[in-house]
Amino acid sequence: MESMTVYLNLKCNIDCEYCFVKKNNSFMDRPRLEKILRWFIGQDGPEKRVNFLGGEPLLSAGLLAGLKDFLRGINTAGKKIVIKDIPTNGILLDEAMLAGLNKEGIKLVFSLDGDQFEHNRFRINKRATFDRILGNIELYKKHNGMPGIKCTVHPEMAEGLDKRVAGLLNKGFRSIHILPVLGLPWSREQARSYRESIDRITRFYLNFLKAGSHNIQIHPLKKDMDRVLNGEVFDNRAGCGLGSEPVFMPDGKAYACTAVMHYTPELMEKFRIGHIDTGVDVRKMGSFLNYKVCQDVRTDCTRTVPGACCRKICLCVNTRTGEFFSPENIATMFEIDAATFLSLNEALAWNR
Repeated sequence: MESMTVYLNLKCNIDCEYCFVKKNNSFMDRPRLEKILRWFIGQDGPEKRVNFLGGEPLLSAGLLAGLKDFLRGINTAGKKIVIKDIPTNGILLDEAMLAGLNKEGIKLVFSLDGDQFEHNRFRINKRATFDRILGNIELYKKHNGMPGIKCTVHPEMAEGLDKRVAGLLNKGFRSIHILPVLGLPWSREQARSYRESIDRITRFYLNFLKAGSHNIQIHPLKKDMDRVLNGEVFDNRAGCGLGSEPVFMPDGKAYACTAVMHYTPELMEKFRIGHIDTGVDVRKMGSFLNYKVCQDVRTDCTRTVPGACCRKICLCVNTRTGEFFSPENIATMFEIDAATFLSLNEALAWNR
């Protein structure tokens, strides 16, 4: 158990159409956060990584004050503790908040989906967020250097993704995370456009590496390239902590999956593994290591990519309706999830 996810809140200051999180006014309090951290650090293993999510995590920035000293105090076994870069829309950041985060050694990664039109297109409460985010990125750069960027890809924005990524690189960003929206249905044409964009991104990413530009990181290409070079076949368990990563909600409930608590009550109950106050069933969590989505929904394995192990429930649920996708939609989701791995596999095989 190397990693844990904690939802600091379920509230956000904007409303992105593609977001899978069911918003409400739930906020975690400090005593509960400390109890969760004590439990996690006390689990077996020499390294512990904590991932804070929301809502908008910076709405709970004050909750993280003094976190470094607290972790040092409970880490009597001398384990390596890592707070992962916290994702944020960046709107709330100011000098005082940034100073507090830096004191705790906490870094941020900003959501930026392209230029102004692309970025604002699926943000229902736009409020000129683009200019505000760019200004706060400049503030962040003064103290911490260039941040990482999360580039979310709505199905309607699949075409031209390579141009948006190139535009972010031209702005000086060097760590870009490509995140296709998996909770909305994709048409076959949109899936093809996405794969074509990924193929172009793969080519210029490999050209960067050949030219010695190793400071440029495009995810998940970086991880998938290592897997291809190591001779691995595609297996979508590599990007999913199901069965090994507990997930805590603001009310203290624990689940075995990062997203399932935002779906149907039936799925929530299936993947619930307890509560921090009454106990977390680690054995039940581990039972999901062998989970296959075909236990809950009909799939057509002949239509999925080679080696897909069908573990990701997030590839199978429509976040707008809460219903399972059709087998055809699920097959398309697997293709999208595997696109960077398959693109690199083909490109590197060709180069060899």
